[in-house]
Amino acid sequence: MDELYRMNDYVLLEDVADERGESPAKVGRFLFRSNCDLYLHLDESKELRTCEVKYEPLGELWTETNIVTPGHYRLLSESATEAIKRIGSDNFSIEGLIFVTKFEDGKTFNLKFGKDDSSVSIVAKKIDIDSLPPPSKYQTAPGSMYPVPPEKKIFEKFEKIKIPNKRKPHSAFVVVAKTMMKIKRGEAWKELVDLAQKSKGQTEVTLPGWGKIYLRRVRLNPEQEILYSHEQFDYDKTENLPDGVNIFNLTAFNTSWTDYK
Repeated sequence: MDELYRMNDYVLLEDVADERGESPAKVGRFLFRSNCDLYLHLDESKELRTCEVKYEPLGELWTETNIVTPGHYRLLSESATEAIKRIGSDNFSIEGLIFVTKFEDGKTFNLKFGKDDSSVSIVAKKIDIDSLPPPSKYQTAPGSMYPVPPEKKIFEKFEKIKIPNKRKPHSAFVVVAKTMMKIKRGEAWKELVDLAQKSKGQTEVTLPGWGKIYLRRVRLNPEQEILYSHEQFDYDKTENLPDGVNIFNLTAFNTSWTDYK
């Protein structure tokens, strides 16, 4: 496989942040201050992608092209800064971020996407991540490459409770959160988001009111949309959901909360 596309050499910024118990934006800032680059990871779901390219002979003009193949592409410094700002606002859009590619003749061109593409992720080189100082305020969890924060225990005594006649996991959880856990709506939703972050579609978790489930945050809207399934899944988008994977959002959760008396 082409050296450009070896994913083992790169890691998703969100995954690093989860392992370190920090926000993706904070990890991005650490990297930037350490003079490390951020990259766009274009997966293999598309052989070619439409973007805009700037040719030096044309000055500041951008021209549409279909030349971008799967791989990793370095973000320009100003675009890395912009990406970090967006991530800090839970905005993972790559629209307008300028990245660099080099052709066989050695010429380097700047490119950007005119609109967002959910198949593109922001990553960093693993060697750069390994050079970061570990977070000091958390204890190290066995088997983890980074220290992680202590797990919340808020769900433990409510995990065995199941609410009948509820068709969606969030509506079952609302009953427990509102009447038994007696927590506020915003806190309840935050607990759901945190549980989804822990599961990532790969680890089975127990949701009070519902039971065993796999959850995952939607990558482009991680604070407001959650995917769920009874089986493991590796998907983080809202469109073209795989069989068995469903979704609920903050609006639906708020409606269930208001409707339950």
